[in-house]
Amino acid sequence: MKSFLLRGKKPIIKWGMLPNETYFEGNTPEGFSLAVVPSEGYIVVDVDRHGDEDGFNHIPFSLEEELKNTLNYSTKNNGSHFWFKYTGNKPLGNKASGKSIDLRTHRGYVVWYPEVDVRSVMHLVNNTSE
Repeated sequence: MKSFLLRGKKPIIKWGMLPNETYFEGNTPEGFSLAVVPSEGYIVVDVDRHGDEDGFNHIPFSLEEELKNTLNYSTKNNGSHFWFKYTGNKPLGNKASGKSIDLRTHRGYVVWYPEVDVRSVMHLVNNTSE
């Protein structure tokens, strides 16, 4: 895992070149956001709400409990990020579904909205069911 600053939606550094376990320390300056790259083997399900598009309408009922019970937090547009340790064996990549649900892996990043250090809550990340 690693973290770095964004200005708007743009990284202020070449984040792919940051070594793993490199973290921005301290308070996020005004006008910036904190981005987090999940460690390899972890995924983030990014559910968005934009205008009339609501990714929550596309989540199967059978997955709602699993999403609720892992590390998750609200995003600025009332969406959510759901963190999981991926236990499957299919290779995953960063994907947009077209249904306002995106997948982020160690080759992507998400904005970190909680006001706690990401490292302090990783114990709340559950394994995927498949």
